[in-house]
Amino acid sequence: VDVIVDEKEKLVKLVAEIPGVEKTDVKILVQDKFVDISAEHGEKKYHVKVPIKYKVDENSAKASYKNGILELVFKLIEDEKPKGKKVEVE
Repeated sequence: VDVIVDEKEKLVKLVAEIPGVEKTDVKILVQDKFVDISAEHGEKKYHVKVPIKYKVDENSAKASYKNGILELVFKLIEDEKPKGKKVEVE
């Protein structure tokens, strides 16, 4: 599974090769900082748990499956700017 980060478009994309299954066989679960991908079709079984080290919007997830390639795209959540206050020395 490849994890591609596009900071310009603010996207995180996962690309996984899962040949020989139908798109209805693919199950994706997003939990905390992991994406769990599994698929089963006849004798073929796939399962992978992918760590995501970026903050992503789980609700923005979009998945597509074509020609044995699964693409899963999330919007990247930017880290908030650190809050702080400048203190002047008197």
